[in-house]
Amino acid sequence: MSTSSADGTIPAQPPRLLDLVRQVARSRFGQDGPAERCAHWTLQFVLFHGKRHPRELTPGDVGRFLEHVAQTAKDPLNTLEEAHTALTFLYHDVLGLPVGELPCPEPPRLLDRIRRACRVRQFSPRTENCYAGWAERFIRFHGLRHPNTMGAAEIELFLTDLAANGHVSASTQNQAFAALLFLYQQVLGIELPRLDALRARRPKRLPIVLSPEEVSRFLAAVEGNEGLYQLMARLLYGTGLRRLECCQVRVHDVDLVRHQLTVRHGKGGKDRVVMLPRSLEPDLQRHLAQRRSWHDADRAAGLAYAPLPFALAKKFPRAAEEFGWQFLFAGQHRSRDPKTGNIGRQHVNPGLLARAVVAAARRAAPNRRIGCHTLRHSFATHLVERGVDVRSVQLLLGHESLETTMIYTHVARQGVTGVRSPLDLLDDLRPEDVAAAVDATRADVPAGQDGPLPG
Repeated sequence: MSTSSADGTIPAQPPRLLDLVRQVARSRFGQDGPAERCAHWTLQFVLFHGKRHPRELTPGDVGRFLEHVAQTAKDPLNTLEEAHTALTFLYHDVLGLPVGELPCPEPPRLLDRIRRACRVRQFSPRTENCYAGWAERFIRFHGLRHPNTMGAAEIELFLTDLAANGHVSASTQNQAFAALLFLYQQVLGIELPRLDALRARRPKRLPIVLSPEEVSRFLAAVEGNEGLYQLMARLLYGTGLRRLECCQVRVHDVDLVRHQLTVRHGKGGKDRVVMLPRSLEPDLQRHLAQRRSWHDADRAAGLAYAPLPFALAKKFPRAAEEFGWQFLFAGQHRSRDPKTGNIGRQHVNPGLLARAVVAAARRAAPNRRIGCHTLRHSFATHLVERGVDVRSVQLLLGHESLETTMIYTHVARQGVTGVRSPLDLLDDLRPEDVAAAVDATRADVPAGQDGPLPG
């Protein structure tokens, strides 16, 4: 029987746990996806422990539940991360209990442990996939033996086979070596002795560089996505960005007042600032206006979301909806973030930009091998040709070593190709100069000595 207050009204009942989780999650994340996932894992956690309230459970009970998830899930790594995040939100944000850092068990599969070690060290997803792929290839090469049962001899045999039979490039073999070194030292905790494998020698190759005239014809030939790919290609040449760096530019990285562009978390995790071409300002202004209209429509639909780097989503949960954090070059259609499940606009697929560039190369320069990185090489070479010092070019490109940047001095016009060949100098000889040289030679011949001049 319900009790009433002194004025005869029935007091409101506190919301149930799952409803409370959904309510707090919606107010924090602004979307139904994270709210439903937090409620789902809260329910699974409660059912696993016999419908006991989470206030009655300890961090050790959380660890036992997560171990069960790791043993039964089809995708243990991502499922563990999702469950751990949901339960952390439950205890810290919903219940407000000071339980500290909740335990998170290791995934049972070796490849998942490699991926988790990469994520702990904040490696890029491409590095994560690369290291896991080489570990799997190494295991299959040795008949599915576990790396714990193998050592330096098996690694040397695998690397030697890559060089001798696989005929891989030196960079590919070095990549495989780095992946296996990470597997043994960082994942398995095994120190390896010196390896004496047959190593492929890395040849020194010069980059392909276009002339300014070729760049103009090529950029005019880029088509697709209502002119967006041409704008991105012009930005690649005008700033020297890498393809992925261009795709991942966010709105607040563009400074049209100072004509600068900030590259966040580039190769090697380094930030840098590059100049923003003034000729692109009108196009960027129009693109930003269109991007703002898309964002306003997304906010009205409750789907204004952009994935944030590192743990900024926890520190600033509403930042993902702000216009400044949106990708400058976003996709035309909304998509679901595979990690968080939130719906929003991801950046343009780098592969689509690469296809547009290759298609333009076939139309404008069918006999040249042109890709997105060719524009970066041309950017650096043209700066060197215009007298910009190499160290400034190094900073603009984000190179770790000056030696990497020095290669553009070899392809610049005032470099090796700027030296005139002696064959070209023959055309500059005047007949009177030749006659004068012959007369001077005849004057040196002793009197009374006839015959041809000494050869």
